Order: sequence, then C-alpha cells, then structure tokens
Amino acid sequence: MKMKTRLFLILTLIVVSSPSIVPCFAQYAAHTQFSLPEGAKARLGKGGINEIAYSPDGSLLAVASRIGIWLYDTETSEALALLTGHTGGVARVSFSPDGTILASAGGRFDRTVRLWDVDTGTLKTEITTGHLGDISSISFRPDGTTLASGSLGFGATVRLWDVGAGALKSELKGLWGGVTNLSFSPDGMTLASAWDWDMKVRLWDVETGTLKSELTTGHSEIYSILFSPDGTTLASTGARGDTTVRLWDVGTGTLKSEITTGHYWGNIRIAFSPDATTLASGSNDDWRVLLWDVATGTLKTTIKGHLAGVVSVSFSRDGSTLASGSFDGTVRLWDVATETLKSEFIGHTALGNISFSPDGATLASSSGRVLSLWDVATGTRKITISGHLLGIRCLSFSPDGAVLASGSSNGPLRIDTARLWDVATDTLKLKSTLEGDYWVSSLSFSPDGTILASGIWETGVGISEGKVRLWDVATGTLKSELPGHVGDVHSVSFSPDGLTLASGGQDETVRLWDVATGTVKATFTEHTTAVYSVLFSPDGTTLASVDERVRLWDVATGAVKFTSTFTGAGRVLFKPDGLTLASYGEGGTVLLWDFRLAPSEPPRLAADVNDDGVVNIQDLVAVAAAFGETGETPADVNGDGQVNIQDLVAVAASFGEVAAGAPSAANLSTETVQHWLSAAKQLNLTDTTSQRGIRLLEQLLLMLTPKETALLANYPNPFNPETWIPYQLANPADVTLRIYTIDGSLVRMLSLGHKGIGMYQSRSRAAYWDGKNEIGEPVASGVYFYTLTAGDFTATRKMLIRK
Repeated sequence: MKMKTRLFLILTLIVVSSPSIVPCFAQYAAHTQFSLPEGAKARLGKGGINEIAYSPDGSLLAVASRIGIWLYDTETSEALALLTGHTGGVARVSFSPDGTILASAGGRFDRTVRLWDVDTGTLKTEITTGHLGDISSISFRPDGTTLASGSLGFGATVRLWDVGAGALKSELKGLWGGVTNLSFSPDGMTLASAWDWDMKVRLWDVETGTLKSELTTGHSEIYSILFSPDGTTLASTGARGDTTVRLWDVGTGTLKSEITTGHYWGNIRIAFSPDATTLASGSNDDWRVLLWDVATGTLKTTIKGHLAGVVSVSFSRDGSTLASGSFDGTVRLWDVATETLKSEFIGHTALGNISFSPDGATLASSSGRVLSLWDVATGTRKITISGHLLGIRCLSFSPDGAVLASGSSNGPLRIDTARLWDVATDTLKLKSTLEGDYWVSSLSFSPDGTILASGIWETGVGISEGKVRLWDVATGTLKSELPGHVGDVHSVSFSPDGLTLASGGQDETVRLWDVATGTVKATFTEHTTAVYSVLFSPDGTTLASVDERVRLWDVATGAVKFTSTFTGAGRVLFKPDGLTLASYGEGGTVLLWDFRLAPSEPPRLAADVNDDGVVNIQDLVAVAAAFGETGETPADVNGDGQVNIQDLVAVAASFGEVAAGAPSAANLSTETVQHWLSAAKQLNLTDTTSQRGIRLLEQLLLMLTPKETALLANYPNPFNPETWIPYQLANPADVTLRIYTIDGSLVRMLSLGHKGIGMYQSRSRAAYWDGKNEIGEPVASGVYFYTLTAGDFTATRKMLIRK
C-alpha cells in the first residue's frame, strides 16, 4: 500500500499549495481531477482499454487506455493515479518483476517506451526506441535488468534495452514483416517473438542474440504468445478467423495440443495461472472469458458478464483472481474458484458524443451503440443503455430537457437513423424513430422544441452529398431541406432566438441559414480542415466552431474573437450558463473547462493600428506595411490622409517602456528599423512627442543588434511535423543549417544564404524545417541534432520529433 500513501500525500500537498484546485476536489470525484490539461476542471470517462496488467504483489492493476495509464488499488477498486505523457495513448503496459517499475509503450505513431516509478507515479526514463512501426509488445526479463520491445510494419525488429540506463543493448532482426508479440522464458535465457510475415515463433538466446530455433505455428496469423510459468510450454493464439490456441513443447519444439476455443473471430489474448495448470482466453469479438485445462486442453469454465469483446486478461500472483478488460468500458475482477464477480472498475468506455441538458445538471454521452447519462456535479454515471443497432453519431437535448435525440448510421435496411428518447426521471425510454437512407451526423432542437434539425450525409447509389434537414418533432415529418455543403454535415446549431441555423461540414466551411427562408445568410471559410462542431453561445452573440482548435466568432460581424491554444477538441458544448465549455475528441473522454468570454474592450487608441488593445511593435509593422496608402485607413495615425513616416513616429511615441515591445521585436530586422530611423531624422521633427518616438526607434535598433552570434532553441519542441530554428548574427555571414540523426548521419542541409546583422527569431525570419529528408520523405520520431554554420561560427543543439 506504499504507493497509495505516497499518492495521497502528493494530492494533499497539491490541494494545500494550490488554492485554485480546491473547488475541483470539493465538487468532483477524485479520479476526474487526475492529469488534467491546463485550464480544465474535470474529465468524464477514462478512455478505451488496450491492455491490463497486475503488479507482481497483486495490489495494483494497471490499465493502458487511450489517454494514459490508470492505476487501481485492487482491494478497494479505487483509482489511484493517471500517468500521462504518451502522444498517441498507451498500447501496452508491463510491471517489472519486483514491481518497482511500470513500463508503457505508446499507441499509434508514438514509438516511445516510458519507465515509471510505481511508488511515486513519476517518469524515470523515456526511451525513443527508433522502431519504424508502432510498438506491438513489451516484456521484462525475469531479472528486471532488460526490457524487450517489438514493433509492427516492414523491417520490424526486436530491441533489448538496459532498464537502468535506458540504453539499447542489442537488436534482434528476423525476416520481413512485423513483430506481434514477445515473451521471456521464466529463466530469462530465451525470448520468444511472433512474426506476422511467415507466422513463425522464433526463440532467441538472450545473452548472445542468436536464433535458437523456430516454430512453424500453422496459424493463419499469430496474435499473441506466452511462456507458461514453469517454462515447459509456449502458447500461441490466432487472429482474424483463426480461433485456435496451440500449446508447444519448448524443449522439443513439437505441438503438444491444439484448443479450438469457440471464440467467434480470433484476436485472442491469453494468461497462464501461476501454477501453469489453467489458461485463460479472451477475444475482442467475444463477450466471454474461457478457462482451459492446460494438461488436457478441455474447457473448465466459461465466465460471462461483459457486454462487449474482451481485449486483455491477467491472473493475480496467487491465481485466485482473474482480471479482464473489455470494450464495454469495464475492468472486472473474478473469483476463479467461484466464478463470481468480485469487483469492477468502470468508466473506460471511449465517449463519442455529448450533450448538456438545459439545466446543465446532466450530460448525455454515447460510445458505439451505448447511451449514458452523467451527473455533471459529481462526474458519476447515472444510467447506461444500448441505444441503437448501429453506432451513435450525435446527441441533442430538447429545450425543456424532456427529450433526447440521437442519430446513427443508417445501415442496409433504413434502420433507426434517428431516435427520440424520454429522459424523465433520468430514464431513457424510446418515444419515436426517424428513418432514411442517410447517416445522421448532427442534431439540434429549435428553441421552442418544435423543429429538429439534422445534418446528414446522403449515401444512396450514386449520391454522396451533405444536407441539413428540418423535421416537425410532433409529427416526425420532414418540413424542408437545406442543400449546399459538399460532403458530411458534421454539426448543426440553432441560435437562441430560433431565426438562424449554423452548420459546419467536411468542406471546411461554416454556414449561417435563415430558418424561415432556407437561404444562406453568411459563410465562414477561415477553417483549413473539416469543421466538426458549431454552436451558439447562450446569448446568441457568439458562435463557436471547431476543426482542431476552437474559434469563437462575432455573429453580427463575422469576425474571429478567440482562437484556442489547446488542440484535439473535436467537438465542444457550452453549458447553458455560458461559464463552462465541454470538449471531447481524441482519447474518448470529455474535459470540462472554466470558460468566460472576454469582456467588451475599451475604446480603440489611435496608435493601436491592429486593434489588439496595446500599442507595440506589431503596430509599427502594420504602419510600415501600409506606407504610401491614402484615404481612410487605421495606419494613418495622425489623420493627414496619407500613411508616412510621421505615422510611424506617432506609433513609436505612444509606446510605454521600451521593454514592453521586446517580446515581439524578433519580427523586425535591423535594416528595416535603421531605414525608419534615417527617414525620421531627415524630417527634422523637433516637437517633444516626435523626439520621444525617434529615441524609441534608436533604442529598438540597439536592442535588435546582437552582441554575439548564437543558435537558439527550436520551437515547438517536441514537434510534429514542422519546426522553426531561430538564431542571431552579430556579423553578416553566409548561413547554413544541417540536420543530423542521433548517429551522426546527415538528414537535410538548408542553405539560408547571406544574412545581415540581426535577430532571426520569428517564423517569417527563422530557419524552417518541415521534418523531411533531402528526398522529401518524412523522418521518423526521435532525437535529432541541428548545426548552424555562419562564417567562422558553428553551434549544435538537440531537438525531438514526436509523432
């Protein structure tokens, strides 16, 4: 129980030292607070399950999920921690034999392995593996000194890592194809690897790295392999239609027995009991867990209870408990002797869609075909039912909160495209069904509840177009259609007065429709990828739209008011009070954010050319860009009808302290400022205000002239797929940038040309690398070095690509 005590102390210190966190702990369940992004106040859901693993002493259970690693106390079923950091979720987890270290392998495109301190929940080591494909398996050697990792894809390898140093010890190469699974023998002298190219299991001598033998399994595809605890037997399982488990004699390499499991499709995960007499099997297309007699190959027990396929199984160290993780979002602990459920950990369903009730007290969510209602105040689930025959794509509450609409894929027989549910007293009772030959991607009730708008993707023979349909809720009949989008209409939203309908689609546009006439009032085209969510704020003055970032638009003017810094939202919802924003997307969880729109801005200053509320260097640049323009323009600061050097000096004179502009000075060059200063002095301006502006330009020029040449840190870092590399030059020079792999191989050379004295830090002036090699191929994740050469100056720094 050492870890539980440590974590409790850590959380206590956080609460005491951070007053802003206290209200969250007081209102929400503890696990909803773990590892939140900056600004979020709660998380609903825990992300889908990929794998589970018992700690050696049986006190902890680790769950690899789409958002991180959850650690549970197996006695109390309490969630103790959420370990985050992988960029693509977590695919695999494994405890070291002594239980002090937990290893995790990243999910899709995250080809790192992380080693965590189990006592403190802190990261000990991050290993950039260099695997060319996604990591499929990790396994500790029984003495805990070595960790093996294997990857999928062409040219895959098995790599052995020194756990203490985090360094590569050796590499085992097979034939073409990927490694699907790894398992160490109990004595640690042999490592078994399964390959998907030739369906063989290869047994390697761990000390020498040489191939000892091969097993031709006969599987159509190998999904998993596992040594028995006594080391005499190796089990292999099939996938994609191969539902067999085969038991091999390790000493002779011969087949001992074959078990036809009866799982429906294959993709079978297995676990041996500690005494090696029982084998548990679970399949991701079968809701059952099966227990087999290893000696006879006969079925001993069938355990039922999950509502979806089983993705992972694991025995406790004493063999009395079996853990199983499922697509139904639960991890269940079973008493092996009595075949009864001991406890379960819930909430690991990957949430797909959400909708707030009008009073903000309830949140509806979907996952696949399943509908759930959540208590927003506590973050707990109130009810869950199977809502559709096919996957649910969208949800919307009626204005009075009495009805919940859900939309689905249509299927081959025009089945349950949309359903209306009675949600009185927190139950879900079907009221009516709307049918059609299309996918319903989005739903929204009109403010008076009489009209239901549906964004659809019509997919009949020879048809693939997006439309908005308006339905009469009382009769279930179609009132009108609003065509115009190209591709799927991902989201629709009524304005609070019901006069305007917003829609966002795959065609990267947001459209505002006049509900009465069905005509387009406005189209917003600033998005660069598909728009997955649109919604009006409760007062109707703001429209939120989401591609990856959240944008807030002024409905009256069409101007962008806000662009979020967090990404991956997918969809967002305002809580009816307008103070909370819910976002959901990658990872399958919902984040709740404290959100308040910015107050009205004060009257605009004449020298604030770009109208950002402060007079700074950006205003200087804006005036310079407009030199020579005549007529009415914000850049004509002194109002004389022409943009000229007097306007530039007027902006400079309106600055506060010089340092206030320093963070943005990298956008300017010494040549530009020198030109401005010379032009201003030629005007012979003698008034106090103009002289102050000239002095500021002189100080700015001094600030932009570096005292020494330097190579600066790239940004962003880590990055994917592009980065900017800033530098500064104290003398003019021919500049070259070279990028190398960690082993010193040249990846790319960028000839930047002859550059003058100055700062080269902004994106428009810094060196740019698109993450590709000389022949235009994207490079793999990992550590790279970049070297700048400028005359006699040379410097090197490190950067990290994380995909």
